[in-house]
Amino acid sequence: MYKSSNTVNIIVADYDNMRLMDTFSKLQNSNPLVRVVAICQNGQDLINRASTMRDVDAILMDFNLIDLTAIEVAKELKDSSPTTEIFCISDSMSAEFIFSAKSKGVAEIFKREGIVYREVADKIVDSIIAKRLEYEKLANEHGAIEKGTRNTKIVKEYITKTISQSVILTYNMKGGVGKSTVAANLAVAIKLSPYYSGKRVVLVDFDCGGANVSTICNIPDIDTVSRNLAAWENIDLNETSPEEVDSLLIPGPHGIMVAAAPINMGIAAKIGYDIADNILKILKKYFDVIIIDGAPNLSPVMDAALEQATKILLIANPEGQAVKQLGRIVHTLNDITANGERDLIHIINKMFVVLNYAQKPSEWDLKPNEVARTIGRPLLREIPNDDVVKKALHGNSAKQAVELEPESEFAIAIKKLANDLCGAYPEGVKQEDVKKSKKKVKENSDKKKLFGLFG
Repeated sequence: MYKSSNTVNIIVADYDNMRLMDTFSKLQNSNPLVRVVAICQNGQDLINRASTMRDVDAILMDFNLIDLTAIEVAKELKDSSPTTEIFCISDSMSAEFIFSAKSKGVAEIFKREGIVYREVADKIVDSIIAKRLEYEKLANEHGAIEKGTRNTKIVKEYITKTISQSVILTYNMKGGVGKSTVAANLAVAIKLSPYYSGKRVVLVDFDCGGANVSTICNIPDIDTVSRNLAAWENIDLNETSPEEVDSLLIPGPHGIMVAAAPINMGIAAKIGYDIADNILKILKKYFDVIIIDGAPNLSPVMDAALEQATKILLIANPEGQAVKQLGRIVHTLNDITANGERDLIHIINKMFVVLNYAQKPSEWDLKPNEVARTIGRPLLREIPNDDVVKKALHGNSAKQAVELEPESEFAIAIKKLANDLCGAYPEGVKQEDVKKSKKKVKENSDKKKLFGLFG
């Protein structure tokens, strides 16, 4: 059973023996609650020990062991030792690296240069004790959480219950890059996740006057007349109820809710920072995931979205104009911060590039590394060009692309993005889905060749 004492048992791992012993000694003596129960020099030994030893609370490891990385260790231990937290030490501390590692199961990363082991130990102890309280509560409700077993239903239920809130903004100053398509499909993909099926997901359209979300979600204009962002003007943040909030929203695809933008330009002009900020604060009281489809501008409404978002997806196509627009935005934010006008580094650090191939690839397309370099932010994910998007947008299925063809390349990429952002698919996309998708693409290509030959 998961133990209830205050001692925090840690395995230390590093491929460098001298460094391993130094870490062992300093960590052991840095906090009276810390107890180093084993040391390892390779990933497989680390996994075996963590899986079979009882009461292993945490691992502190070099990010790169001889045979495995911290991400691979986290993946291996997810089932065999689900209550063990992975902490690592690394020379690399880029925003992209940290975000990727944490989204794949690493609890925290400490920079090797200037590391203070007392602070590391305190961080690990605080984290483990907080987790332990939650696990003990869960064990009392559902039974003991056993170590070294692949029956992890209780832990998965715990993960589902403790999912952190995500406020995700899709953004670009240029229209036509696929912001709304990515936003709508991302919302549905998250809701389709078994971990989020019981969670509340809302899609917010901040492109006032454009109302692209309503169009993509097949919402009739008549439904948005009384239920749009303007209807929130006099809603009190402190006096709302779930029922009142739901009455202002429109049911969307696959159980998501939609906060529609007004289609009347006169009404849309009234939506400013205060209304937008109030809407997001109210939605944060009642929803686990908020996806915001941003407007192609810098406006007070977008100021509210940029402030409230936990992740900002800079949606780019691989063509110069869209990329340069985003580069100018990041450059402007950096200049404002550097000049001391306003500290916007917290906004910049939330920004990640999503390269969306909305059009067929061409010889003039920028390479992914060129896109990230020009914009000045890390590339998070590439979304491939896929005919299923046009089929969903222009067909009569009334479904989003991820629902219409769940095994398409587009759907797989969106699900991977959903996992990057909020851990919606921790087991990953099934390999057979990828194979089916590639097979389908080949079959479609063969059909086109056949039709080309015979008219």
